[in-house]
Amino acid sequence: MERRLSDLKSITYSENQYRDLLVELFERDGWLVNRKASFADKGPDLAISRGSLSYTIALKVSSEGRRDRLVALLSQAILEARAAASGSPDNPAPLAVIAAPLILRSTADELIDFRSRVAPDAAVGIFDREGLRRFVGSGLEMYIAVPPRSARRQTLRVPDSANLFSDLNQWLLKVLLSPMIPEELLQAPRGSYRNASELAKAARVSMMSSFRFVRQLEQEGFLDDDSECLRLVRRQDLMSRWRSAYLRPVRDLPLCWIDPVKVDRQLPSALRAYNGDSAMRKRREPRACLALLGAAEALGYGPFPEFRPYFYLEMLDRAALVNIGLSPLGAEYRPDVFVRVPAFRESIFRAAVIRNEMPVADVLQVWLDVSSYPAGGEAQAEEIRQRALMPIFTETQK
Repeated sequence: MERRLSDLKSITYSENQYRDLLVELFERDGWLVNRKASFADKGPDLAISRGSLSYTIALKVSSEGRRDRLVALLSQAILEARAAASGSPDNPAPLAVIAAPLILRSTADELIDFRSRVAPDAAVGIFDREGLRRFVGSGLEMYIAVPPRSARRQTLRVPDSANLFSDLNQWLLKVLLSPMIPEELLQAPRGSYRNASELAKAARVSMMSSFRFVRQLEQEGFLDDDSECLRLVRRQDLMSRWRSAYLRPVRDLPLCWIDPVKVDRQLPSALRAYNGDSAMRKRREPRACLALLGAAEALGYGPFPEFRPYFYLEMLDRAALVNIGLSPLGAEYRPDVFVRVPAFRESIFRAAVIRNEMPVADVLQVWLDVSSYPAGGEAQAEEIRQRALMPIFTETQK
């Protein structure tokens, strides 16, 4: 346990990991990032551009957020950023960035004041692993600066339940639960992960997202304190909380077949054709998969008589609907199919499985969706729980 808590709470980031966090900040706000910039001889160089703005970055990392250390590093970063910019044929502006595990807001304010006194023309950035972001420079305040957290790590507020079940967090939960679910029912990596870094790599999410997720689980008591790996405990409570996140009303769009045929399973056939369309994949059309009770039957659970056909579509795209063979025109009077645009698309489409060349929502997702289904959903969800998810719910209590 001591080894895993050390990994979580006092993890030592390398400069490359801090650089990855910085790249994520810029890319998320629409900057083009060149990770292979080579203007300077030292440091993990980056170049960014957005419209007419361009910067070359010198990043310096401190193991602690002491003012004296950060002032020295900021001075060095300003000099190196200027040298790097002067060596570039594109004439970018220099940007000096410093990072540490935790930087107090007051310390960040002092660093900005230091910059104003000694290098008022310099663009600078300050960030830490706890959410503080301070950037000063042309175009930087608008796109990067966000209110920093004032709390120290030791007194962090317990996150809201809604945050625990964000899109990527739900995907990460599926990754942690996947060893208890057969591969044909849920598509996810299966393994043991000692810390947030290993989980991020396996799940293909950012280190920052994984670190926050693991920290939330620990703060809310859903991680085994005695395990060297990330092991979920109090799983019945966790699943109940997760299911509650799906009880809010969902707006489903009714659709009609453009060319209806006399078959009971027209939707699976249409999704199979849509998923197999190579031209569609090249155009990066919205992802789609069978959902709710139709997905349950495709996974081998059911049959469920007289259910409405549902499918997930990544975004409401008229061309995609036409490609599938559906239209909303006149559907409010006599719908054939319902489409649901998911609020948690990564969790749904990453975990979806392929059955008979057709994308199908995973069994965990089906259970979550069916639990709030208006016509007998509780009974249908219970059948899926008993037949597919019991390893999750039959937790040995300590």
